[in-house]
Amino acid sequence: MGLLVGIIQRRQLRMEKSNLAFQLLLITKAMSVAANSANELMQVGTDYESDSLIAKKLQERQYKLKLLEEKLSLQKEEIQTRLNEVEEELKSVESMINSEIKTMFSYNVPG
Repeated sequence: MGLLVGIIQRRQLRMEKSNLAFQLLLITKAMSVAANSANELMQVGTDYESDSLIAKKLQERQYKLKLLEEKLSLQKEEIQTRLNEVEEELKSVESMINSEIKTMFSYNVPG
């Protein structure tokens, strides 16, 4: 019975690991897009007077993009932490499965 539970748990952990890895990929991509957009705004902003309305709006948008980057960075850290936890749990389940298999196939030789 323990073997079956372990196999089911291993499958669920592998699916969660895959989902977390995909989320990390999406967040990394979003962070890259936000950083590129912020850089582009900085370049465009140099074309305008620093006290003009357009320059102020560009600075405001750049600030919002930086906040978004920080938020995404925090989410990335949380997901990475959970991914590490899942990997440790997966190792534990693998060990339990291997132990159950050894127990099932060990023979007691009368001595």
